[in-house]
Amino acid sequence: MADALIGIVIENLGSFVREEIASFLGVGELTQKLNENLTTIRAVLKDAEKKQITSDVVQKWLQKLGDAAYVLDDILDECSITSKAHEGNKCITRFHPMKILARRNIGKRMKEVAKRIDDIAEERKKFGFQSVGVTEEHQRGDDEWILTTSAVTEPKVYGRDKDKEQIVEFLLGHASTSEELSVYSIVGVGGQGKTTLAQVVYNDERVKTHFDLKIWVCVSDDFSLMKILESIIENTIGKNLELLSLESLRKKVQEILQNQRYLLVLDDVWSDDQVKWNTFKSLLPNGKKGASILVTTRLDIVASIMGTYVHHLTRLSDDDIWSLFKQQAFGANREERAELVAIGKKLVRKCVGSPLAAKVLGSSLRFTSDEHQWISVLESEFWNLPQVDRIMSALTLSYFNLKLSLRPCFTFCAVFPKDFEMVKEHLIHLWMANGLVTSRGNLQMEHVGNGIWDELYQRSFFQEVKSDLAGNITFKMHDLVHDLAKSVMVEECVAYEAESLTNLSSRVHHISCFVSKTKFDYNMIPFKKVESLRTFLEFKPPTTINLDVLPSIVPLRALRTSSCQFSSLKNLIHVRYLELNECYITTLPASVCRLQKLQTLKLEHCYFFSSFPKQFKKLQDLRHLIIKDCPSLKSTPFRIGELSSLQTLTNFIVDSKTGFGLAELHNLQLGGRLYIKGLENVLNEEDARKANLIGKKDLNHLYLSWGDAQVSGVHAERVLEALEPHSGLKHVGVDGYGGTDFPHWMKNTSILKNLVRIILSDCKNCRQLPLFGKLPCLNILFVSGMNDLKYIDDDLYEPATEKAFTSLKDLTLHDLPNLERVLEVEGVEMLPQLLELDIRNVPKLTLPPLPSVKSLCAEGGNEELLKSIVNNSNLKSLYILKFARLKELPSTSELGTLSALEFLGIQGCDEMESLTEQLLQGLSSLRTLIVRSCSRFKSLSDGMRSHLTCLKTLNIINCPQFVFPHNMNDLTSLWVLHVYGGDEKILEGLEGIPSLQILSLTNFPSLTSLPDSLGAITSLRRLGISGFPKLSSLPDNFQQLRNLQELSIDYCPLLEMRCKRGKGEDWHKIAHVPEFELNFKLQSDAEPTICENIISTWKQFLHPPQSYMFPHEFEQMIDNY
Repeated sequence: MADALIGIVIENLGSFVREEIASFLGVGELTQKLNENLTTIRAVLKDAEKKQITSDVVQKWLQKLGDAAYVLDDILDECSITSKAHEGNKCITRFHPMKILARRNIGKRMKEVAKRIDDIAEERKKFGFQSVGVTEEHQRGDDEWILTTSAVTEPKVYGRDKDKEQIVEFLLGHASTSEELSVYSIVGVGGQGKTTLAQVVYNDERVKTHFDLKIWVCVSDDFSLMKILESIIENTIGKNLELLSLESLRKKVQEILQNQRYLLVLDDVWSDDQVKWNTFKSLLPNGKKGASILVTTRLDIVASIMGTYVHHLTRLSDDDIWSLFKQQAFGANREERAELVAIGKKLVRKCVGSPLAAKVLGSSLRFTSDEHQWISVLESEFWNLPQVDRIMSALTLSYFNLKLSLRPCFTFCAVFPKDFEMVKEHLIHLWMANGLVTSRGNLQMEHVGNGIWDELYQRSFFQEVKSDLAGNITFKMHDLVHDLAKSVMVEECVAYEAESLTNLSSRVHHISCFVSKTKFDYNMIPFKKVESLRTFLEFKPPTTINLDVLPSIVPLRALRTSSCQFSSLKNLIHVRYLELNECYITTLPASVCRLQKLQTLKLEHCYFFSSFPKQFKKLQDLRHLIIKDCPSLKSTPFRIGELSSLQTLTNFIVDSKTGFGLAELHNLQLGGRLYIKGLENVLNEEDARKANLIGKKDLNHLYLSWGDAQVSGVHAERVLEALEPHSGLKHVGVDGYGGTDFPHWMKNTSILKNLVRIILSDCKNCRQLPLFGKLPCLNILFVSGMNDLKYIDDDLYEPATEKAFTSLKDLTLHDLPNLERVLEVEGVEMLPQLLELDIRNVPKLTLPPLPSVKSLCAEGGNEELLKSIVNNSNLKSLYILKFARLKELPSTSELGTLSALEFLGIQGCDEMESLTEQLLQGLSSLRTLIVRSCSRFKSLSDGMRSHLTCLKTLNIINCPQFVFPHNMNDLTSLWVLHVYGGDEKILEGLEGIPSLQILSLTNFPSLTSLPDSLGAITSLRRLGISGFPKLSSLPDNFQQLRNLQELSIDYCPLLEMRCKRGKGEDWHKIAHVPEFELNFKLQSDAEPTICENIISTWKQFLHPPQSYMFPHEFEQMIDNY
């Protein structure tokens, strides 16, 4: 870290002199002395960084150097900013009192820090460091690695087949017969592959089939009951419910896991607190027979406390370690020279059977074939460090084998907690903000950062790398690798819970702060003793409202916050990275325009944000303006074309007013995503051509949208033709286009050949699409709102030799009333990899069988279409809407088996009366069934009791003739039932469901009483009753529902007084229920505080309904990628 920082400071000192700022401030000689001292010190840094591992004194010397360098860098940056701010201001002369005071202040601070650095330089002499200079940064091959890219691949697992089989055999054999919750621990030292083995078991197909539910929780150092329970809930239902108490979390987890054969993986457990473990286990239900917990831990005592079956993970054999090392060091194509193989096999023995050590060490040697460098690694002193195990020795050795430019970028990652999922692009922007990467030659700093990330990945410092279809890359670091980064940074990087920000070290430079669910007020006192805090990243749950004032930490380079109060923003003059997430603001404060050094501005989920301040164009250093999910945005910055450094502009809104036209884009070298909205305001094709999209070679996502204004089709055609992009696009979308034909560039396969995703929405006048069927990379195709389209692709194909849409995985066709086929030519094989198919209001469409499809949503079609699509055994999800003449679903004899189907939804099929016995017997895997707005639907047939044995959720909504079959006691898996509307008799069938946990009854306007059978469903834990205006009392046996934890009663006016807490006539029937909600308000003995009322009101105001947040389907789709 020190070398990068000293390099920045020396460069800034040079600018300080060149721009005559030093002489103006009267510190010219002082600056010269500082430069000499720092240059001399930098020459010995490589040797000093190695010696700090074995010498605490050297480590403290480096820390003092770093602290002083941070302070000096702050002073130089402030001088640069102030000088630039006063340029051209003729009112402020050299002798103006403001400048005299500034010179005096700067001079004083410079002398203080110069004295510190002078002492540090003098102290250097006693250590006898060797001078190695900084020329290693320019060794041959440095530029090549920056330009390389890395493929994201899953590593092969070596030597753990036997271990895997033993654990799987236990889970499927011994544990499956146990009525009690089984616990199995994998025990082994760090870096031995415990987590990898657990992942292999977790993803084994036999395990997937055996367990109803699988949950993965990374526990790590903090065995917090609430955090673990929150993770279980979030991993199963996909969202954080923001439950505030342990009791409410316990209830929800009980509700989720009850009567489930679940597998819960607790990864990386450290706590040996017997009381905590016993408490945690008591909070979990035993579940269905065979429910199990799989634990990974380094500690035998943890396994013994848990009272588990223990699997001690032995070290891998040298042969397995060699295979892994060889894969990393030589790869598939590199020559395995005999002398390097011999050295490598000796190194393998030093890895003591650790796959992590072998992987990192092998990766670090991938970049050199110099035998002497391999020998120096083999004979390094790091193998003999006292009190350091061989695995950490290997990791430390790999760290010091990194180029100096890579080290601070790696160690910066310690600002995030263990197991944190980092985003590659965000991390690179943070590196830039902190000066850890700078431009090099013709390479922009973003490209340098990308090269550094790639090499760190290739050297195995990063793992669990994932890439989505939009190209966004996320990754994690292994715990031991994180420990290594933390050991280098010591106090400089910390990840804290917000409540822990009470005792900060003066040396801390980077903080990530995780805010709890309740509102948190920052205590600024601990920040005052911090000399130079550079990074403050605030993370909070998505529903937390932050009314706090923004922390005023002047030296900050990077800030992520959700604060709505920006009074201190004007003081943060050093900020390069500003991310506002879920800030409830309508515009940015004018003080943002004073942030001269700002490089990256991100606005995400700012639902009310609508405009930018007028002076935004002053931000001349701005490189990235990223806007996501800000649906109220009405305009982009005025004269944005003057921001010549801008490389990312995700959204541009065209306006006919001066300074908002497409010509603003002409000279901007934009990359990434660009969404141009408001194209109806473009005056002519020449204005469109001024956008110069064809010259923006780094763009990979381009979305173009016309609004509601009336624009002639010819005008729209000319504009779209003039918006021709370059040939490297990956995603393209067009919305609201009024032309009758698509432009030539959309028919040019050389431009389209790399496309992964195409969205065409509401292009109502187009009769023909470009020829997309032969695009080799196309994964996703969305077409909607084209009234006269007959074929998706009308190209000529040779049926015997050609295939169409060979890579397509997701196809959506909406509102295409005249579409007949996908291809005009019949008999051509197509869509061999299609997984998801969504067809709505496409009544004339016919399709061949599509056996690869796993998810189908079909609306408003015909029965033949339905038969052709669902006739496959791979289908897992089927939703059918508005098949007006469909009387019954085709039976399994016509369709073949639907044994894989897990979700079935039927809506608006008014002629359908039931699901036949023959159909039900094929639905052996069905877990969720929804029947909605089917006016003649009467029953599921008695066969549901014996055939739907896996059914967990059943929703019957607005089916007025529906009646439950008698005696549903065979539905042992059913635990959620929603009934909305219908005949009064429908509720008489609510009996005999043995495992029902959640029951919701809604909209029965004429019902005066609930059936007594309700009181017999003693397994119920949550009950909702809503829309019963004539319901006057609860059943007398309601008190039998002793397991009921949550009760809500809404829109039942006659019940309100009867259920009033402590007073109502029916209160005694429900007094045992812990949480009771009446008309959406939680009933409790305590009155809500004023603050709670205010926050409740704020939440209603600040969180508008979903339809408001996403007013346009096109925008919602592009924001999701």
